[in-house]
Amino acid sequence: MSETCNYELASKIIEIRRRSLNRFRRDFRDKPVRYWFEKDRLLNKIGTSLVVVLATRGCDWALSSGGGCSMCGYVYDAPVTVPDSGSLIKQFDSAYKASASVKAPMAIKIFTSGSFFDEKEVPKPAREAILNKIASDERVEEVIVETRPEYVDYEILSECLSILREIHFEVAIGLETSNDNIRNCYINKGFQLKDFINAVSTAKKLGVGVKSYILIKPPFLREKEAILDSTLSAIDSFKIGASSISFNPCTVHRGTLVEHLWKLGRYRPPWLWSIIEILKRTSQRLNKKARVICSLVGIGSEKGPHNCGKCDKKIRSLLHEFTLTQNPEVLSGVECDCKQEWLDYCEEEFIWNQHS
Repeated sequence: MSETCNYELASKIIEIRRRSLNRFRRDFRDKPVRYWFEKDRLLNKIGTSLVVVLATRGCDWALSSGGGCSMCGYVYDAPVTVPDSGSLIKQFDSAYKASASVKAPMAIKIFTSGSFFDEKEVPKPAREAILNKIASDERVEEVIVETRPEYVDYEILSECLSILREIHFEVAIGLETSNDNIRNCYINKGFQLKDFINAVSTAKKLGVGVKSYILIKPPFLREKEAILDSTLSAIDSFKIGASSISFNPCTVHRGTLVEHLWKLGRYRPPWLWSIIEILKRTSQRLNKKARVICSLVGIGSEKGPHNCGKCDKKIRSLLHEFTLTQNPEVLSGVECDCKQEWLDYCEEEFIWNQHS
């Protein structure tokens, strides 16, 4: 796909991407980019997730003439040598072996820099071998894979379900926002809301769950606008049919347009107070009709979502507790002097931009 409405934005992303690809890529030698275990919210209970990031050839959209997304640097996790099916299977196996002592219930999340269903990234033999390995493990109750909407195919989903059988299967799609203008003019995502709707429709026909990734504070959005956009996008995702909503606060990845703006002083990652506000508003509207979670990546760092530094660690803990319990009341368990600074920032930023 090549949906974009900002030629200058795409050109800048491509320029940065080409300059950075050779600088950051490395070989992983049949090892995943990374893997880890985390206490996590499964469908209706708390369990453990094994998260595996496979080193694939890279996201097709990021490698295309479209340039990829303005905030995403995961394409640099692609190895210099394109891995074949055998390598991808070995990558998964090396992470899976580490789960031997993990007790049920367990979920497995398989991430790539692009799409698990793109057979240029994950060939069919690798996909089937990995899912068959998972299907034989009685501890696993849920499997989540990431994909762009154009790869959500009825036949592929059916094949996955036939392997996984009773295991709950969920596809995670980076919608980012339900606003087509923001998604393609600011994020350069390369697809329209209608593509997400079609993907959800295909998944629902087969009983496959859909997780909608919502990006908190894309570039060029003011803080107040980002709060409203993320809240409305989460609600729109639910109405369309997403069974899970995952808020991903924007972080500054190396080799991205967002990093370029951040170095110029033209981008600040979201305040943690904004994230709390979004989660409260969304929880109130959805009333536990969908699983709502929040990514903790980069929280408290200069390049990630942060407040003043004094309350960041406490808020990070509360965000994790919210994800596990789905109880928005836990988000009221912190106060800090910087909350007023955040309120002032939101108002001053909004007024300043209105007159700039």
